[in-house]
Amino acid sequence: MYQKRLQDPVLENDWHAVYLASELKEQPVGVMVLGERVAIYRTKKGVHAFQDLCIHRGAMLSKGWVQDDILVCPYHGWQYDSSGQCVCIPAQPRGEKIPPRAKAQAYSCMEKYGFIWVCIGEPSAELPHFEEFADPQFRPLACGPYTVHAAGTRVIENFTDFAHLMFVHQGLLGHPDYAELPDFKVIKEKERIYIEDVPIFQPVAHSGSDKSEGTTYVYRKEVYRPLSARLTKADPSNGQALWIMLTVLPVTAEECLVFMVVSRNYAFDVDDANFIQFQDMVFDQDARIIETQKPELLPLDLQVELNHKVDLFSIAYRRWLKELGVVVGTI
Repeated sequence: MYQKRLQDPVLENDWHAVYLASELKEQPVGVMVLGERVAIYRTKKGVHAFQDLCIHRGAMLSKGWVQDDILVCPYHGWQYDSSGQCVCIPAQPRGEKIPPRAKAQAYSCMEKYGFIWVCIGEPSAELPHFEEFADPQFRPLACGPYTVHAAGTRVIENFTDFAHLMFVHQGLLGHPDYAELPDFKVIKEKERIYIEDVPIFQPVAHSGSDKSEGTTYVYRKEVYRPLSARLTKADPSNGQALWIMLTVLPVTAEECLVFMVVSRNYAFDVDDANFIQFQDMVFDQDARIIETQKPELLPLDLQVELNHKVDLFSIAYRRWLKELGVVVGTI
């Protein structure tokens, strides 16, 4: 079924994680970004992204192959270099000039934090650099992707929320007896909104924790792009810190893929797989709730749903999306 590309003046010009870098090998791969089919592939020079469409007869380039760093269309063998220029039409007589229109639409593409990132417009900013997710000493672990049948905005709003920890993640990241939240302040800057110094009691903090009776972690949460956020949770008693970055790929208006990176400064003797499995379990709990929310799209009109003072971060997020002009995933 044909999927119409979604128009969004902000998200089209943003970077989106689309694939695990470790999984992109010799074969091209097709992904969907804002309803647009995109082909990604790897050469000796790095990673590349095209509109997943051969200009000749509309075949999917992601179904083709890479030969000597050239992407070959599977239908008639047209060959495209990394700029998108067609450099060979096998059926055309040798020496004949290739038509100037014989090009694939190239997109900005890069590899960072264990993911392949694509921008289908003109990047409005560089992909932010976060040392805790870039430095191997913090053992950054790519998690996901997780498919969620809901708007990406709902996923990010869930990330901003503390009050669900005691119920959705009961017995792990919270407990109903500790549901009362302290007062906190949302700080808004030009490129981000964040909160800090929020203490949350957690029965099971994460793999590698040495606190069998639970831990009161101090949280800092930040949304730095419309569909990207990160957190720090630290144990003040011993300096142990866990960092999570979450970024959402809007596949369609009501379906998304969620990518995460988890880093830490402790328990390096614990198998990395334990941390990934824990994150898989926690996010599955989140997704089960997010997929039940109605409306599926995030209401930017604050009168549509009942807001409470504990929702200050969520309210700030909705207002920020409205200021930015984000369309996809909102109503």
